[in-house]
Amino acid sequence: MLLKTLINANELALLLGQPNVVVLDCRFYLTNHAKGKLEYDKSHIPGAVFVDVHHQLAAPETELTGRHPLPDETVFSEQLQSWGIDSNSQVVVYDDMGGAIAARAWWMLSQQNIDVCVLNGGFPEWLKQGKEVSMTSVMSTAASNKIAVSFPWAISEQAIVENFETNQFQLVDARAADRFNGENETMDPVAGHIPGAINRPYSDNLDSDACFKPAEQLHVEWQDWLSGRCDGYVYYCGSGVTACHNVLALNYAGIEARQVYVGSWSQWSKRMLRAIAL
Repeated sequence: MLLKTLINANELALLLGQPNVVVLDCRFYLTNHAKGKLEYDKSHIPGAVFVDVHHQLAAPETELTGRHPLPDETVFSEQLQSWGIDSNSQVVVYDDMGGAIAARAWWMLSQQNIDVCVLNGGFPEWLKQGKEVSMTSVMSTAASNKIAVSFPWAISEQAIVENFETNQFQLVDARAADRFNGENETMDPVAGHIPGAINRPYSDNLDSDACFKPAEQLHVEWQDWLSGRCDGYVYYCGSGVTACHNVLALNYAGIEARQVYVGSWSQWSKRMLRAIAL
């Protein structure tokens, strides 16, 4: 079953103000964690609630996790309620990076059977089309009911280790080719990729305007690229964020995808350091 994926600016404009609609501003910058809120305060889509990706879509990093481990299920259930999200909500998430960040929220919410879409082109496309913006911070009204949260599509580090013996799935790395090839690494302690992984940068899903390529084009690109590999695929990146963009693109293209190794390279590189230290 394919997941809901994208919404355009005109469609979102018609939804604003409806009581069951929740808009989440997921703008986030790896090298400046405070910048997302600053950009939100400058202007945002009317009614949008700011989401701190580093703290609200992830738990604190530890020496054994990646940079953005999933939050505790109970904690995230309370977070959804605080945003005014329940099982009847229609949620739209956006960023300013072609969906690279918002896709993480989309993936997490989709697993809770929440009706959620990503704004195609994000805030830049909203501005390009001359849509209304706001500078008023929004404090959402808490939903009356909590959603029981689970993350069945999250693949563990142990499952990656076991796959070297069972070969049940193919790993797909969403990072840029230079990071995959170990030529450029500024975020994690070791350069390279998980052995056996193949590389499909998430940016290949986008056109020159940072909107998604047509679904038909993506279907051909992905179908040809995945052809002849294996039946199962698990997607990863640096910290379990942009990997979700490939999952989003695949569903938009009409190809089912779900599973993400959330620890991703940031967790695996720590594992390599521990092995070297032995």
